[in-house]
Amino acid sequence: MTPVFRLHRGGKDWHVCPASQVQSVGFCDWISIYQQHACDLPRLCDGAFISIDKDGNTVNTTLKKLKVEGSHETRVFIRCDGGTVYFEGNVSRFGRPDNVFGYSFIDCIQKINNLIVQHGLPAFTEGNRFITNWRGNPRSEWTGAIITRVDLTENFSTGSRDEAIAFMRWLQGQQVSRLKTGTYGDCETVDFGRGSRRVYSKAYLKSAEIRRHSKGNTYLEKLADWCDEVGLIRFETTYKTTKLHDMGCHFLGGFDMKQLEMDFKERKEVLTRNSAEMDDFSQLPKSILATYRMWQAGDDITAKLKRSQFYVHRKALLPYGVDISVKSNIIKFQPRTRVIKLGPVQKPEWYELPEIERKLYGTGS
Repeated sequence: MTPVFRLHRGGKDWHVCPASQVQSVGFCDWISIYQQHACDLPRLCDGAFISIDKDGNTVNTTLKKLKVEGSHETRVFIRCDGGTVYFEGNVSRFGRPDNVFGYSFIDCIQKINNLIVQHGLPAFTEGNRFITNWRGNPRSEWTGAIITRVDLTENFSTGSRDEAIAFMRWLQGQQVSRLKTGTYGDCETVDFGRGSRRVYSKAYLKSAEIRRHSKGNTYLEKLADWCDEVGLIRFETTYKTTKLHDMGCHFLGGFDMKQLEMDFKERKEVLTRNSAEMDDFSQLPKSILATYRMWQAGDDITAKLKRSQFYVHRKALLPYGVDISVKSNIIKFQPRTRVIKLGPVQKPEWYELPEIERKLYGTGS
């Protein structure tokens, strides 16, 4: 592909590099894309929203998205107003029981095109490239499809479910730039930048998500158990219209996966900054953990607990090197810690990942 101008690392400098759609990190989930055509196309929708003025005249008509149902209760959305084709949905999940492992950006576009062609619409294309002048700088634009959202995701292993939960508890105390950190469920999800119009990241326990939708499905329950065994944590970043535009990745023809991967790599550093050192007390029952925290703060535990409760809690804490009969502010105490390290995740041999059917235009491989 001809080298084009790229905005590098948040607009700090310009450089020339060949755009590439080849993905080497993780895979894609959700993609939103549209393309205008200069020919009359069949309308495809699920009804319409009509705006009427006070005199009863139609001011505007907006076609509703058509929900395309797939197997395993999956769905994507397609719409065509006669001149523009729209698509949005979780491509890696569509028609599959899960998306623990998914498809690359290129494969997702292939899967999208196969689907919309089946509905009598033209495939999304790169179109032709032309150069415009933008704020005194040359900028590449394309006549083809425009991307308005891309989700990149990657899996990490912590080694066990307990380690994964402990890691998520550590993660909820981290910050990413000026983005707001949020926690949902029992530390099942930690996100950064919820509500942002540009970019949004989150980490979550994949096994918990699978179990919410398993509904007794043996394969999904087996998959959720495997996710617990390896302590699987999913990190996902949603790139929205404004961010894609700023990165020069909003045109399908000029889409550069290298730019997204570079940004994604920076954002996932929150998972590995310094080290996730967790004190062993985080796994204690809440009542005993509360007693430990009071002791740690220098409180007189004998005045806080009943005699029988005091001895139960003391016995539970002694293996951790804590004697609540001695005030913590008069002894030197160093809590035991463990370092949780993230590792790559390999598909189990029995995992089902269907091959993309590359029948469109006779393409192969």
